This record gives sequence, structure tokens and C-alpha cells, in this order.
Amino acid sequence: SSSTVKNFLALNEPGALAHYRIASIGPITSETLRKHGYEPTVEANPHTTEGIVHAIAAHHHPPRHRA
Repeated sequence: SSSTVKNFLALNEPGALAHYRIASIGPITSETLRKHGYEPTVEANPHTTEGIVHAIAAHHHPPRHRA
């Protein structure tokens, strides 16, 4: 969430997320990340806990296309 982004960055050194993949629960959180210089790797859709789990799983295991 946006508040988690703000609190995490306030408690950690600048650049703390620079080497990590970042999952965002929705567009508001993604915008907060961007305002702080981070691009989310994935964004949940729908913007729920289940949505973020599916977004992460899909990122790591994209569907295979048949030829």
C-alpha cells in the first residue's frame, strides 16, 4: 500500500529497494512508488491480496504459447 511504501522508505536507507522486484497492489501504490523513483515490477488486478499473488505468480511463470 502507499502508506507501507512511505513508511518503509522513511525507515530505511535511500535506495533500499533499488535491487528488488516490487509488487504493487494497485495504481495508487504504483504511483507512490514512482514518486519515490521506483517502478513496480507487477501490479495487482484486481487490487486485492489474491490479485497480487496472481500477479507475482504470473510474472514468474508466464503462460506458454502454443505454436
